[in-house]
Amino acid sequence: MGFAVTTYSPPVVGLLSARVASSQELIDLNNGQTTLGVNFDRYSAILEPCQVMDGKVVDYLNDITTDKTSIVGLGSISNFTTYPKYYSDTSSANSATGSVFGNTLTSTEAMSNLNFSALSVTSATTFSAGAVVSSSSGGTGVVAVEATSSVGVAFSVIVKSVSGPFGIGLTVYLGSPGVAFTALSSLNYVGTGKIYSDNVIITYYPDLEPANTSVESPFEDEQFRILTNSNKGLGVANTFYTNSLSGGSIVYSDDSISQIGEVFAFDTVTGASVKSNIDSLISDISLNRAGITSYNDGSSTIKGYKKGYSVNIWSLKKTNVNLQSDISDLQAAINILNDPANGGPY
Repeated sequence: MGFAVTTYSPPVVGLLSARVASSQELIDLNNGQTTLGVNFDRYSAILEPCQVMDGKVVDYLNDITTDKTSIVGLGSISNFTTYPKYYSDTSSANSATGSVFGNTLTSTEAMSNLNFSALSVTSATTFSAGAVVSSSSGGTGVVAVEATSSVGVAFSVIVKSVSGPFGIGLTVYLGSPGVAFTALSSLNYVGTGKIYSDNVIITYYPDLEPANTSVESPFEDEQFRILTNSNKGLGVANTFYTNSLSGGSIVYSDDSISQIGEVFAFDTVTGASVKSNIDSLISDISLNRAGITSYNDGSSTIKGYKKGYSVNIWSLKKTNVNLQSDISDLQAAINILNDPANGGPY
């Protein structure tokens, strides 16, 4: 059986010219409606419902943030001052915070309330929020809420981030060496917590949407972005995090996860009307979270299909870039081989 033999004249220029023609034909094929065009159309078709569903999710998230902002206002220090409640141990204080604010909390902290009798207050001193306090036995903490003492008047100050002992009878210092308050008379605790927003984090590849063919892989720069109206529809997956928590810790994001505010567990008996308002807001948050689930799951599912078309688009465009580079290199070589000054054409 014989084989066909194709000859070119001139031979080298002919072979390279055939390679150029073949590469150009593949570029034209990639750009045709049956390849790149079809993938663009299908990507766009899937992107639209992703944007719609993500938009619904963003609306629910915004409503939750509004409700949580109202809860922070109702749980403010001024409200606590109106309806104060102290606890004998940290466990009871933390439990109270959870009872008052329910599933809106990102974290809780039982802050120490340092009490001084009238006899031990010998100076008029302002404990500014953020100031460092310490005890004569090595305890340290930070003033949580500004308080000012008056000479000969019983006084208390709420301290957070406590480490080490602040026992009854110890001397407490404001600053270093600072003002001394002798003989801490008693110690109890205030229930507090931090409230963060609920978030949906999208897994996003900026070199994939839109296709960036200057990189060698569209998956090199994986990012985790908070879903907003500015990026709705994008990404390959959505994950919903209540209170910005993942496995007990603040969820990782390439965007800033911000705190809405801090709350204080007040007396829910004397402050029953306030607690009722908080309960109503918590109920509304639960309804909004239920609304998020179906839209978020639906968007995440079809984003998986959108990813396939995104990859096809990037791959086809990257192939075209490489082919065009080959054509440019081959054409430069052909020009040299055709030049009689170089002994051509070859």
